[in-house]
Amino acid sequence: MRRGYAALFPIIIKKYKMKHLREKTKKIIALYAPYLFVILAIVLPWFFRPGYLFFTDSAWGPLIKFDWTSTWLVIKFLLHGLSFIIPADLLEKIFITAVLSLILFGGRSLVKNVLEYFKENDSSDDNKSSEIPQSAPGLIFILSLFALFNPFVYDRALYGQFGVLISYGALLFVLAYLLETWRTLNFKKSYQAAIFTAISLMFAVHFIFFLIPFYLLFFGGLFVRRREIKTAGQLKKLGRTLIISLFIILFLNANWLIALALKVSPTLDFVEQGITNQDLIAFQTAGANDTEVFTNVLLMSGFWGKDQFRYFDLTDAPGWQRSFIFLALLIIYGVGLSFYKRHRVEKFFSVGLLLIFVLAVFLAVGIKTPLTRGLSLFLYDHLPFYKGLRESQKWVAVIVPIYLFYLTVGVGRLKDFKLIKNKSYLSAILLSAVIIMQAPSLLWGFGGQIRPTSYPADWHEVNELLLERSANTGNCSDKVLFLPWHLYMSFNWTGKIVANPAPQFFSCPTQAGTNMEWGGIYDNSQKPDSLAVSAWIRDRGVSGPPPVYDEKKFRYIILAKELDWRDYSWLSEQNYLNLILETETLLFYEIKY
Repeated sequence: MRRGYAALFPIIIKKYKMKHLREKTKKIIALYAPYLFVILAIVLPWFFRPGYLFFTDSAWGPLIKFDWTSTWLVIKFLLHGLSFIIPADLLEKIFITAVLSLILFGGRSLVKNVLEYFKENDSSDDNKSSEIPQSAPGLIFILSLFALFNPFVYDRALYGQFGVLISYGALLFVLAYLLETWRTLNFKKSYQAAIFTAISLMFAVHFIFFLIPFYLLFFGGLFVRRREIKTAGQLKKLGRTLIISLFIILFLNANWLIALALKVSPTLDFVEQGITNQDLIAFQTAGANDTEVFTNVLLMSGFWGKDQFRYFDLTDAPGWQRSFIFLALLIIYGVGLSFYKRHRVEKFFSVGLLLIFVLAVFLAVGIKTPLTRGLSLFLYDHLPFYKGLRESQKWVAVIVPIYLFYLTVGVGRLKDFKLIKNKSYLSAILLSAVIIMQAPSLLWGFGGQIRPTSYPADWHEVNELLLERSANTGNCSDKVLFLPWHLYMSFNWTGKIVANPAPQFFSCPTQAGTNMEWGGIYDNSQKPDSLAVSAWIRDRGVSGPPPVYDEKKFRYIILAKELDWRDYSWLSEQNYLNLILETETLLFYEIKY
C-alpha cells in the first residue's frame, strides 16, 4: 500500500511542474504580447506579399556579400548562412523586424532600470519598498514606445540607415546595464553592457563618440561611490570585470580593428581622404535659421535626408509639435524630481546626464550656427576619426535616451496621483497615443511608403545568361560593370531613388557606381577602380575597355534602361563591345579583348 502511494509522488510532481510551466508561459506571453503587437503593427503588411524592400541607403538582393574588413562581418556571415534556408526577401523583412524589436526592447530595459533606480532612492515616498508596483509592466511598455516612436528613428528607418538604428538600439541597452551596474554594484551586469557596446560599434563605429560620455558618467559615479565599493571588498572584482569587458568589446570587433591596424580598411581610407569640409556642409543639420535648427534638434528631428522628399516628412504634418509639448512638460517634471530630496550621489548622476544632454544638443546642431560651429570644427580637425561623423544630427541618438530617462521619472511619479490612479486606463491610452503621435507614420509598413517589390523578370534572365556563360556555372567569377554609373538612382520598377541594387542581385562580381552626387560631392569613395571607371566614362570609352586595378578584367557590361541611359549610346560605337542581349529594361554587352 505504501508503495502505491509512493508511486503517486512522481505523477503529482510532474503535474505540478506542468501547471507551473503553463502559468509561467502565460505570464511571459501576457508580458511580451503588447511588444509583439506593436512590431507587427509596423511590419505585418510586408509579409503579405513577396519582394524586397528598397530604401535610399539600403538595397537587398539574392546575394549577401561580406568581407573580413567590414564592421558588418558577423551579421553578414549570419545572414549569408540563413539565406540558404530562408529566401533573401523574407530574410530582409525579418532583419528589419529584429532591428525595430531591438530598439523597443532596449527602451524597455532602460525604462525598467530607471523605475527601479528611483523607486529604491525615492526619499519622498512613504513606501520604502524597492519593488516595482504591479502596474509597472503596463507602464514600462507604454514608456518603451518612446524609444521607437520618435522622429530620429522614423527618419533613419525611412532612409534605410539600419546600421545606425541597430547601434542606437544597442546604446539603449548599454545605458540600461550601466545604470543597473551602478545602482546595484553588481559588476557582472557590465558584461551585458560590454556586449551591446560591441554591437553598437559593429554597425556604426562613430557611436564610440556617443558612448564615451555615458561611460565617463558611469566611471564618475563609481568614483563617487568608491567608499561603498571599497567597504564591500569589490575593488578587485571591479578591476577584473572591466578588463574582461574590454576584452569582449575588442574580441567582437577584432576583424575590422585588425584591418584598421594593418591599414587595409576601406573605412580608414574613406575617413582620412574621402571626407572633406564639403561633407560637413552637405550633411549639416536641417533648418532655415539658427532658431529652427535648435528647435529641430530638441524635437529629435533635423535629419538632412528628409529635405530630399523621398518619404513623408513628419514635420509637415499639422500640429506635429503638439504631442512633444505635452511630453516635454513630463520630461521637465522628471528633471525636477531627479533633484528634489535626493542624495548627493543621485544629484551627481542627474547633473552629469544634463551636461551630456547640453553637449549632445550643441554637437547635433554642428556647423549650422555660429554658436556651435567652433566646437564642431575643432573636433573635426583635432579629434581622431571624429570627421567620420559627418552627419552631426546623429547626436540626437544621445538626446532620445536622456529624454526617455526623465520622461520615465516624471510619469513614474505622476502615476501615483489620485486623479491618474482613478483614470488609469484612460491615462494609459492618452499617454500611448501622445507618444505614438511622435511618429505615427511608422505604423503599417511605414505608412504604406515602403512596399515589397520584385526584381524585373529580365534581370533574372540576364543573370541566368551570366551563369551560363561563366566558366564556373553557379559560382560566377566573371566581372561585370553596371551602368548607368550612379550610387543612387531611380528605377521604373521601384518608382523612387534607391541605392543601386545591382551588386546584391547579379551572381557575378558586379561593380556599380560609387558616385553619390549630392551636396557638391561627386564621389568620395576613394576606390581606385571607381575613379578609373569614372575617367573611362568621361572619355566615352575611346581608350579601350574599362580599366581595372586588380587581376580580374571586366568581362561584361550591363546597361539598365533607366534615368540617363541614353547618354551611354556611345557604347554601341565601340568595336570591343558585342551586344549579346537586349531586354525590356537591360542591354547586355560582352567585352572582347
